[in-house]
Amino acid sequence: MENVAPMVDVVFDVAGTTLPAEHAFVLWRATLPWLGWLEEEAGAGIHRLRTAPTGYGVALLARRAKLALRVPLRRVGDTLALADKTLDVGGSPLAVGAGVARPLRPWATLHAQQVAAATGDEAAFQDEVAASLQARGLACPFITGRRQTVAAGAREIAGFSVVLHGLTPEGSLRMQSEGMGGDRVLGCGIFIPYKSIAAVV
Repeated sequence: MENVAPMVDVVFDVAGTTLPAEHAFVLWRATLPWLGWLEEEAGAGIHRLRTAPTGYGVALLARRAKLALRVPLRRVGDTLALADKTLDVGGSPLAVGAGVARPLRPWATLHAQQVAAATGDEAAFQDEVAASLQARGLACPFITGRRQTVAAGAREIAGFSVVLHGLTPEGSLRMQSEGMGGDRVLGCGIFIPYKSIAAVV
């Protein structure tokens, strides 16, 4: 029997032009009138939007950008309430169109753009990742990337990108469903098939 993940990606068409360069926090805040439950759901979060930096405080929304949220199966209907709404993302309008649920698929190699870290030291962060995998009973190689930050109101969240290799189908679906670290609503710790971001966004 095929493995079925307890989480899905709900993906929406969007229309807009520019967003604040640091927009993860204000994007989440903009969804609260309809998705106030999002932060309370373990593993749920908002994927990073595809944008291009400009160097003067705003980012250009990619022409084929999608708004994608990873949510529990039982929340799909609640999430689709976001369709046909216009979000005020830090003063920039983002029109949300039709949405569709896309089941997660097992891939042996997964990538998270940023996993929130308790430390700014890469070696110590690698110890955190190893401990997280061990606690789940997963034995797979991983690679960490450069340190990066995301603004969350008055907070600044540091983290590193992570690539996991050699996952079993069960392990892959578990990592995609559970994620790693905190601040999922800001796009942290969400794993997707490696080099297939276009499939989501």
